[in-house]
Amino acid sequence: MRRKLSLFLVIVLCCGLFAGCAKENKVNETEKVEEANTESDTADTPKVGGTFVVSMAREPQTYNPCAQADDAAYVIIQNMFNKLVKINGDDKVIPDIAKEWEYSDDGKTLTFHLQENVKWHDGEKFSSEDVKWTFDQIIKEKGFASASLAGVEEITCPDENTVVFKLEAPNSGLLGYIAWFGTYIMPKHIYEGTDWLQNSANQSPIGTGPFKFVEHKKGESITIERNDDYWGHKPYLDKIVYTIIPDQNTAFQGWLNGEIDESRNGVPLNEAHSFDDDPNYVVKEKLWPNKLYINFNLREGKFADIKVRQAVAYGIDRDEIFTKALKGIGQKAEYFISPIYDWAINEDVKLPERDVEKARALLEEAGYKADENGIYFSTTMDLFPGFDDVAEVIKANFKDIGIDMKINVMDDPAYDEKVWFGHDYEITMIGGYQGPDISAISSRIESNGSMNIGGYNNPKIDELLKQGLVLTTEEERAPIYKEIQEILAEDLPVIFYSEKGAKLVVKSYVKGHPATEASDKASEAEFTYVWLDK
Repeated sequence: MRRKLSLFLVIVLCCGLFAGCAKENKVNETEKVEEANTESDTADTPKVGGTFVVSMAREPQTYNPCAQADDAAYVIIQNMFNKLVKINGDDKVIPDIAKEWEYSDDGKTLTFHLQENVKWHDGEKFSSEDVKWTFDQIIKEKGFASASLAGVEEITCPDENTVVFKLEAPNSGLLGYIAWFGTYIMPKHIYEGTDWLQNSANQSPIGTGPFKFVEHKKGESITIERNDDYWGHKPYLDKIVYTIIPDQNTAFQGWLNGEIDESRNGVPLNEAHSFDDDPNYVVKEKLWPNKLYINFNLREGKFADIKVRQAVAYGIDRDEIFTKALKGIGQKAEYFISPIYDWAINEDVKLPERDVEKARALLEEAGYKADENGIYFSTTMDLFPGFDDVAEVIKANFKDIGIDMKINVMDDPAYDEKVWFGHDYEITMIGGYQGPDISAISSRIESNGSMNIGGYNNPKIDELLKQGLVLTTEEERAPIYKEIQEILAEDLPVIFYSEKGAKLVVKSYVKGHPATEASDKASEAEFTYVWLDK
């Protein structure tokens, strides 16, 4: 997904209600609580029930979990749907609705063994046929993850609890792609034979996850409730209410005042350090394989010229962006891949340090002449909310090198129409997850990559990316990705300025959070293990 900042999580456990089963229910509940205590590494006894209130800046447009990217829906979808495997809060691939899996000796067959006795939220039985239909549909209809699944030759179902992916060639990154985005299992019995973009279930989703959809009040809130028939660890919360608050400061004040348990709007960067020694909060610093970067339209326009992109690379002040706009959260970008993949870093290829005179000289080499104010040309940076502070620094940097830049901030639907799908822009900024395997960078730089909105196309890059998938060890793969970095340094299809990091601030009464106690078993915004100690 292109703009995601990981934060918080919740959970609910059901208890017996009928007197005739009181003794059995009491035993079962005790066993579940004891198990939860062990899993959450806390001496406290989890409290069952309650409503968890989460603020969100943006409103979901669709709950179809595979067709296209919808970051607002994504944090909710994590709680209603399951994947075969998922990425936990520690950026590792762990089981989800597939309890185990194995590759064949030749690396060309990947077999998943599914959880048993799983039901959809409408009571229908789940089976391997749902998995096959989902992935076949993603490939056929070019869903978000389709490019990552291009090497899948065939999917078969030997029985109702087994799914087999037959691959054209060994693919060391496939498991990570399946665990990442746009691969939640969808109900075949609901979608088969329909237009998956128009199906009514896109607004009233039916999954197999720990929470069930209740309602979406447009412009106000989304409510989900505990799934008492969940096949896995029963959540503790009765329900979760996501309230739509576009303004970050309003959401932040509501969070401080206790009206909100968790703010997905994020803690303002200038406030991030103020919770470090406060016992009412738990703070965790995290760095993701996630890079923030300037993106250019390479199809046409001013930035299709490599000289202009080189000028931008020399013109921006990454130190100022990191300290002034990002308040020192994360890391200043130095290389063309995440430092988390230290085994593949090419020490000889770094992003250039700022040189205003060189940047201006490059613009002149590109054929531009400065006017009486020292300006070579004007441009507009189209953005969605969240990059405003960085954009202001870049605007000032651009003025120094002779580019007059206007900032155009749009809401998500308008941005998607103009930039993401329409490609009607000159320059923008995006970011996003590039893991859990290094091959995930392909989504942004491969010619058909799902996140390659700028239209970058280098056949050599495409070929190297394919080679990187076939190889399995870090020693074998490192030279491939080092060469990729050399080419990126020459082409500059994007310019990285920061490694995404955060101080994750969790209220101390929120237990079993994916950023804290449940980081090893829950995805970043999954609310299965959270309970409220208040």
